[in-house]
Amino acid sequence: MDCNPLYEDHVRRISAATAEALRGAAQDGPTFEGIVFHAGSARYYHADDQAIPFRSVFHFRRFVPQEGPDHLLLFRPGARLRLVRVIPRDFWYEPPVEIAHPFLEQLDVAEVASAAAAAEQLGPLGRHAYVGNDPAVAEALGIGREAVEPRPLLARLDWARAYKTPYEVACMREAAQWAARGHRAVREGMAERRSERELHAAYLAAAGALEFDSPFGNIIGWDRNAAVLHYQSKSSARPLPGLTLLVDAGASFLGYASDVTRTYAASGAHPAFCEALDGMDRLELELASELRPGASYLELHRRAHRGVARILREIGVLRVGEDEALERKLTLPFFPHGLGHHLGLQVHDVGGRQAAPDGTLVPPPEDFPALRTTRPVEAGQVITVEPGLYFIPLLLEPLRAGPHCSDVDWELVDALTPHGGIRVEDDILVTADGPENLTRPLIPRH
Repeated sequence: MDCNPLYEDHVRRISAATAEALRGAAQDGPTFEGIVFHAGSARYYHADDQAIPFRSVFHFRRFVPQEGPDHLLLFRPGARLRLVRVIPRDFWYEPPVEIAHPFLEQLDVAEVASAAAAAEQLGPLGRHAYVGNDPAVAEALGIGREAVEPRPLLARLDWARAYKTPYEVACMREAAQWAARGHRAVREGMAERRSERELHAAYLAAAGALEFDSPFGNIIGWDRNAAVLHYQSKSSARPLPGLTLLVDAGASFLGYASDVTRTYAASGAHPAFCEALDGMDRLELELASELRPGASYLELHRRAHRGVARILREIGVLRVGEDEALERKLTLPFFPHGLGHHLGLQVHDVGGRQAAPDGTLVPPPEDFPALRTTRPVEAGQVITVEPGLYFIPLLLEPLRAGPHCSDVDWELVDALTPHGGIRVEDDILVTADGPENLTRPLIPRH
């Protein structure tokens, strides 16, 4: 993609949003002249000299895709952004990899050899806020603890992150392209009944990624493993029986994530499972088509549960209608997670439960505590839609032993449990004209 005009516009837009965040925060707390965004300090495993794999503080990353720890970016309203890059003179490790990107032309950039030198480069900044993971760095800059990620400011920065600039959308489109290559490789390997570990390796190779380059750990689960929502083990054994495969995996481009899930049924899968998979795919596309400005994500989540109830009724798992199923909360054990989440620099991006820039929260309702998104749906947001239907014994056993046990065909449930479950997920850009599915055209179901 051509970064130059997009990135210039991106810096202008997020600088304006950051200045507005400073103005708004001053109404609820101290007034700051500017903000120091810190890439973050490296951390180490306990009692070890090995560094924990480093990821930049995401508010820093939104301004500049500079890899590595310790860098500082100084923001002052109306002034040109200043970036102090820390490039250690070191023979143990290579310096951060240079990338072809216009940030070197758009920012005032200085280069130093240490974190201490970076602090000295910027000088005392006592009337500034600090956003980062290391209060000791703020102290070295002369910034007091009360100015370390002050909540009135951070809430407004989090709120603004939901509105993606054209540059950010372009990065997420590119991330979706890389994810599509990985998903195609897994689909091809499925026909050969390759192990989860082999499919994971094929995904990374096709997506051009090392393990830590992925925005989250790939979930690749055959059969019963598909019912473990964040399954990570990746067995090296060939799948037996190899009836179903769930793949939840994404990619990253300049720090921006994609997040896509597909579920496949192999030959020999139970006909009721195949019918449910078809129904879940239609349900996901139907819900995604309703993700428009002004839509209530909570209402979409409720509609997802109604859709799951309908599918369970159609395949014979439930013996009652949709209204009865919802009234008796029969879908909750089959669909225990939220419908989706905001997506961007973080897979579960910030601000999803905010009602306003000041940080006022809209908590999820008691019956859906796992729902990550409760804020108003607006143009410029990227949100995932990922309804699920699973056969998880841990969640189904209380239903089996409860007062509504006769509402369920347990013989059919037991036949479907070895298939694990179903999740279908796409990344949706909300526009003034309606939703745009960023991933389905690149990663079709078949």
